[in-house]
Amino acid sequence: MFNGAQRWATGQLSTWQRAAVLGVVIGVTVFGLVFWVSGRLETKDVGYTGVFLVNLIGSASLILPVPGVAAACIAAFPDTGLHPLAVGLLAGLGQGIGEITGYLAGKSGQTLFARNRYYNRVRAWTMKGGGIVLFFFALVPNPIMDLAGIAAGSLGYPFTRFVLFVGIGKILRSIGIGYGCYYGIEFLTRLV
Repeated sequence: MFNGAQRWATGQLSTWQRAAVLGVVIGVTVFGLVFWVSGRLETKDVGYTGVFLVNLIGSASLILPVPGVAAACIAAFPDTGLHPLAVGLLAGLGQGIGEITGYLAGKSGQTLFARNRYYNRVRAWTMKGGGIVLFFFALVPNPIMDLAGIAAGSLGYPFTRFVLFVGIGKILRSIGIGYGCYYGIEFLTRLV
């Protein structure tokens, strides 16, 4: 058991283990995407679970843009009855887990993004700065986080450290968004 946990922590997974993890992430993403497109996954209707799922789907999707940050902001509005701290924690957790798809795409060794003009630069930054770079990309809203995840996977960056740095960055960012939207809407309604 320890050997399997140690291999998971260092990112040394067998092909079938990688396929199983990727299958679970893709399955959850497809399941959530179907619910979201069909209109059954609205944060105001499904509460904290919806916040988590929409953000998981938004971060797991490398191709389709799903508005996870917008969902967290809307869920944190005062009239929803959801607490902004809980919204931020669940949104960040969903986003952090969703970023695993980029890591696994890079880990597979077949990156479609190698020709992207930003990829090699992000890869060099990730190689040089490691966790600090991953934390920064997760903390600051930007479209390059997917490239950083792919770069981390292709470089063999340890999986648990990837999840830790990205998860903390995403959670802090989402808590900031939750409170910003909560108090921002309150402030704007007082002005009007």
